[in-house]
Amino acid sequence: MLIGIVLGAAVEFGAWTLRLWVYRQPQTAVLNVVLMFGVLMGGLASMVPVIGVLPVYGLGFAVGLFYEMLNLRVLQWWEFPGERLAFVRGHTAIVLALAVAWGAVPVFIASAQAALPGPRVLLDVAKRVEPRPERTKVPIKVRLERINEKERRLLEKIEAVQERERDLQNRLAEVRAHKQMLLDRRAVSRPGQPEATPTGSWLLR
Repeated sequence: MLIGIVLGAAVEFGAWTLRLWVYRQPQTAVLNVVLMFGVLMGGLASMVPVIGVLPVYGLGFAVGLFYEMLNLRVLQWWEFPGERLAFVRGHTAIVLALAVAWGAVPVFIASAQAALPGPRVLLDVAKRVEPRPERTKVPIKVRLERINEKERRLLEKIEAVQERERDLQNRLAEVRAHKQMLLDRRAVSRPGQPEATPTGSWLLR
């Protein structure tokens, strides 16, 4: 619909510049752009993927022919100066020429729509060019409080590790003391004698 409105505005501007046709009331041109080019021809253009180009061209031709004949016989909203449209002369020839042009309008709109990027592509482009919001600056006082909290947690972890180390050192000292006690007992044993004599072995001497 938007493509049809843009196309209609361009056509009407060109016709007004070259005086191809003249409206009896200026607002009729706006109505023609919105309804004929935008709504009707834009709607026919949306049917191209469903029924194909030729059927849509035929429908556009029929709608345009009926519209031009209706204006010529009944509405008389616009007229052609000197019964002439560029090199075409006579009302019958003008109506047929415009009907041929109307048939091409929805085909052109569908082709233009297919050439344009889709909504997802446009959305991705809009996201890429969208400016990033500026980060809110955190006050120095708040930042210091966060750093102090991190420092306190690290100190607590260090203290826990040190406490674990002291516990391991104490256990190691106990193991070494027990080991030294066993070594001292073996040192005071008589040479050549076992460290411990089985019970009752003195009876065999």
